[in-house]
Amino acid sequence: MNFFDASIMRCLNGLSQTSRSFDSLMIFIVDNSFVKGVIIVSLLWFFWFQESSKITFNRERVIICIVSCFISLFVARALALTLPFRLRPFFNSGINFIKPLGARAPELSIWSSFPSDNAVMFFSLATGIFLISRRVGLLTYLYVLSVICFPRVYLGYHYPTDILAGAILGISITYLISIEKVSRPIIQKVFRFSNKYTGLFYTLCFLLIYEISRMFIEVRWAGTTLLHLLHIHV
Repeated sequence: MNFFDASIMRCLNGLSQTSRSFDSLMIFIVDNSFVKGVIIVSLLWFFWFQESSKITFNRERVIICIVSCFISLFVARALALTLPFRLRPFFNSGINFIKPLGARAPELSIWSSFPSDNAVMFFSLATGIFLISRRVGLLTYLYVLSVICFPRVYLGYHYPTDILAGAILGISITYLISIEKVSRPIIQKVFRFSNKYTGLFYTLCFLLIYEISRMFIEVRWAGTTLLHLLHIHV
């Protein structure tokens, strides 16, 4: 573990087990999809439907935001699977991590911690919101850092550098997708589809936003189960 991670982890871990209420709050936040995802993605609905002179601009940025979110999460998972496996602090006996009271995360033991896909996806979303409104975007950045990322470091699910790398990755991808030459063809296709198949468009939007707010957990479970079944039969 590098000096940067060690310094922050040592500071935060000194608070572990000092307050059952605080430990419980951290666990509640991490496990609660409404607090973690729904609040942020609801901003996308707000900007999409808000009546203003910038409604077309806002909707273009919402499209960029959603597309970037998909790409960011895909890149994050690809890196986690291809880079050397990094054991999470929670399971790393070599760093003497003090587990917060009530913290359990057995399913994370087989997932590499670098980079943090939560940080990648939600910083990507925050950047998309920042492109619409700097004031709301800055507040969203603060929310992602303090409510989504901080508890994951405190509970030992990630090292600080997992979060930092995820943030840089998510922000960079959204800015790259927002470049006019890249985003314009995508935006035009989405608008054409929404005008031609309005009902289907909003149905798909609801499903996509729902899965984003849930970090695609159902899709992941389905994929994991399918791979397991294929492995058995093959």
